[in-house]
Amino acid sequence: MDNKYTLICNLKVILEEKNITAYRLSKDTGERIGTIYKLVDGKIEDARFPATLLANVCGYLNITMGELFTVIQSEKTVEEK
Repeated sequence: MDNKYTLICNLKVILEEKNITAYRLSKDTGERIGTIYKLVDGKIEDARFPATLLANVCGYLNITMGELFTVIQSEKTVEEK
């Protein structure tokens, strides 16, 4: 079964809007910089992130999970059309 929805991480845009670097987010939250960069770069398709990490990021940035992530419908394949 093909995925019909995709999860998009908005962290890069949020950090830019708040003028915060990924490095600063990592240092201030105590979360690993590599993990933060995965979120910033949007490399989340097959990744697993602890709920505590997401809560720390959201709490630090004063945002909700709904602001951190967006769910979009993927384009249908030719077979599905």
